[in-house]
Amino acid sequence: MGFTQHRRIAAGTTGLVLAALLATGCTGGPQPDGDATTGGAHLAGTGWTAAEPDAVTDGGTLTLAIDSLPANWNVRHLDAGTVDDQFLTNLYSATYVTIGEDGSWAADPDFAESVELVSEDPQVVEVKINPKAVWSDGTPMSVDDFVSTWRSLNGTDEAYSPTSTNLWKDVESITAGQSAQDVVITFADVNADWPSMLSNIWPAWLGDTPEHFNTLWAAGPFAADGTTLVSGGPFIASTIDQTGAVVTFERNPAWWGDTPKLDSIIFKQVSRAGLSQAFANQEIDVMNIGTTTDNYTTAKGRADAEIQRSLGTVWSHITLNGRSAVFSDQAVRQAFAKSLNRQVLAEARLGGIDAPIQLLDNLILLPGQDGYTDDASTVLGYDLDGAKKLLDDAGWKPGKDGVRAKDGAKLSVRFVIPSANPVSSETAQQVQAQAKEAGFEVVIDSVPSDDFFTKYINAEARDFDAAPFNWQGTAFPISDAESLFSPADAGQNYPGVTDDALAGLWKQANAELDPAKRLEIVQQIDERVVALAGTLPLFPVPFTYGVKSGLVNYGPAQFESIDWTRVGWAK
Repeated sequence: MGFTQHRRIAAGTTGLVLAALLATGCTGGPQPDGDATTGGAHLAGTGWTAAEPDAVTDGGTLTLAIDSLPANWNVRHLDAGTVDDQFLTNLYSATYVTIGEDGSWAADPDFAESVELVSEDPQVVEVKINPKAVWSDGTPMSVDDFVSTWRSLNGTDEAYSPTSTNLWKDVESITAGQSAQDVVITFADVNADWPSMLSNIWPAWLGDTPEHFNTLWAAGPFAADGTTLVSGGPFIASTIDQTGAVVTFERNPAWWGDTPKLDSIIFKQVSRAGLSQAFANQEIDVMNIGTTTDNYTTAKGRADAEIQRSLGTVWSHITLNGRSAVFSDQAVRQAFAKSLNRQVLAEARLGGIDAPIQLLDNLILLPGQDGYTDDASTVLGYDLDGAKKLLDDAGWKPGKDGVRAKDGAKLSVRFVIPSANPVSSETAQQVQAQAKEAGFEVVIDSVPSDDFFTKYINAEARDFDAAPFNWQGTAFPISDAESLFSPADAGQNYPGVTDDALAGLWKQANAELDPAKRLEIVQQIDERVVALAGTLPLFPVPFTYGVKSGLVNYGPAQFESIDWTRVGWAK
């Protein structure tokens, strides 16, 4: 599926991160839709080459590709939130927890001396900030940063425009303990995924007013003066070239931790169509192959590169706009889902890169995560006769041209895709042909890639009937998924529909500290969001990278956090 997807996110962010379609090559033959898994060896959670610091060269540059520079460098603003946005954010924000290969968390000693749950009733979390931690302008990291982040993300002031209020809306207060570096977070509602909120804490000045939150970082991560670039990590943006679409990060001179091995990291905007050539020409050091056969072939053919793989967190899907005329009826949404042969779509996307194929039948959990159950294949799985019956019952009658109609209106679906992704077009054509068998007319609308999310997909625009893209999850999938499905006007609920029972169920799940009981509630949630048929799950995508030989401590990883001070070139 040509879903524009890029690097991993820090597994502790609240709210899922979106990505446009990943690419791939040839199509497979028609087969029944089912829980099929084919090919590929067992994949590890982390696939990069690991090395101790003394085995890494001091100095050097790493050049990476991104789809585009951020529309807003505040990743939690409604105009931001892509995987690339999150990837860049991890370089300059404060992250108080770090994630291991297995998805477990621990306090990040660079930022926190300790992170502890000090009380369960009421739920109270205490973060003791490393006293050496400062923003690059010299401002100490403090409780003010947490208060500002909470103020902008808790949903009480509608002038702020966040992508999600997950977790932060459950906080009752944030106060200083024995010092400004002793942060006490008290919850009004218990939330079992509380560690996930401790990634990407912002400087106080970004969230102190709605205007700052919405606009101060529109062109870059700036200090309070609005002109000086700022960072809380080991690297700082030194130049942001909007014209050339290149951003350069250099060592942060105010960084208090281990000196980074690399001198600089360069991010270049490279279109999906040009990614393979850029890697072949050695213009970039790493290529996220996605699901593109040509990318895979190119990466294998580069003499100084290797293929690396890991389990992934990306899952491909099609979003249906439940507020559009054609998909306002839940039965029609379910019929569209049943008209699609997901096995064919998955084989087309993954077969050309020798990746394992497994359909996704859960919208909260990925295969392999505790509690994963098949809740979707019966409701949304390929069933052409079932699709036709749903449409018959809804009053949509077949026309002479094979397209159904009702009350003089055709059963026409505007399928919006980003123009710069060649595989998006192929995927759209597959969907067009498959859905036609049930009586849908699918009209493909290719729009500028830079405008795809901001002007067509997001909750403010919602200018589409159907659109394919990816969500990239985290090590905290339960609370993080809430804003995709509840409430109906949540910033990431692009279908714009919900089930009224979901808010209460999510509140129960977030507050349940017993893992087994929590997963029972999660299954109830999943069954309801599947039935809504606003998000049609397709398949999980393993990470497959082309990596220049000698690069260490960076590459494909499902959950493990990148320690940017250790990334570099082997001696």
